[in-house]
Amino acid sequence: MSAPLTRGAFLRACAAGAAGAAVSLSACAGGGDENVQSEPVATNPSEGKLGGKLVVRTSCPELLVNAVIPAFTEKTGVTVRLVEAPVSDLLSWDEGESLDPDPDVVWGADPSWYEGLEELLEEYISGENGAMRAGCRNVGGCVTPVTREVAVLAVRAEEAASSDSADDAAEDQVVTGYASLLDEGLAGHVALADPQTSACGAAHVAAIDRALSQQGDGAALELLRELRAQGVPVADAGDALAALAEGECRVALVSEQLVSQAMLADALAVEPVCPEEGAYVTCGCTAIVRGCAHLAQAQAWIDYVTGQECQQEMAREACARPVREDVQDPEGFPEVGEPSVPEREVLLAQWAAAGEAADEK
Repeated sequence: MSAPLTRGAFLRACAAGAAGAAVSLSACAGGGDENVQSEPVATNPSEGKLGGKLVVRTSCPELLVNAVIPAFTEKTGVTVRLVEAPVSDLLSWDEGESLDPDPDVVWGADPSWYEGLEELLEEYISGENGAMRAGCRNVGGCVTPVTREVAVLAVRAEEAASSDSADDAAEDQVVTGYASLLDEGLAGHVALADPQTSACGAAHVAAIDRALSQQGDGAALELLRELRAQGVPVADAGDALAALAEGECRVALVSEQLVSQAMLADALAVEPVCPEEGAYVTCGCTAIVRGCAHLAQAQAWIDYVTGQECQQEMAREACARPVREDVQDPEGFPEVGEPSVPEREVLLAQWAAAGEAADEK
């Protein structure tokens, strides 16, 4: 689990299916509001198809959306209106508050972002729930895992040895895990997403806390303090990867899916590294909004994304790790442990304490 995943392994595992994804997130988000698809026309149900409409509010990456939404519409006859939202805003409304448009389902983030918001959600458990892997089942009635998300380090490939850049020392660093991020040559070259606004950022803080807590009570806090003092703070994992692509950093703490997308697009010379301290695994989830306008379609959504066909498509086209036991991980992906649910309140308190300590340094 500590060995780097090579660029070739990722490309061999994912390129064949992902190249066929044709509907982009931006295309689904056309219309008057750049983040919302124009009002769809209800589909007349074909024989054996449900039809109707569904409003999906999502923070998921484009490649994953492309692998699911068109196939769901083809399978069910349901026309999807897609609304983009960052993780921090995915469920950011109060009971009784109206959104425009009101979502039927939300899709994205790990279970910790749904905790305490059950009054906003409809209870529904898919009949496929028994086919899920350990740690990937709907156990509370409202929140359904869809994918397994792995927190990895994205490392820029070394540039030519003849480079005259003053950052050559940083380029020569060998990154194997979180501890190596404190090497002097990487100071100011590490991008870490804020766990207050990023599920991926929270997963990395959880990984650091779990791995270094065995070294003493203050070890995790000290590493976070150093990262906050020396790193490049960003809003989310997408920004971290962008900072890597633009040369603002050498290492980005991101997710396995985002690294896969960058490599498939050949937009970035990067190597994904599973931290030698252990890769943290969570589940990306979905849930039905209580009182939604299209309940039957929302329930069909839950059934579809947990079904074997969709799980296989997500693995093949979006390099997503499935939650079903009967669907294999993409070829070449390393073994990882069972998913965990981050203790967000504890992690955010630790993040805040690390920030205060960094400011005092």
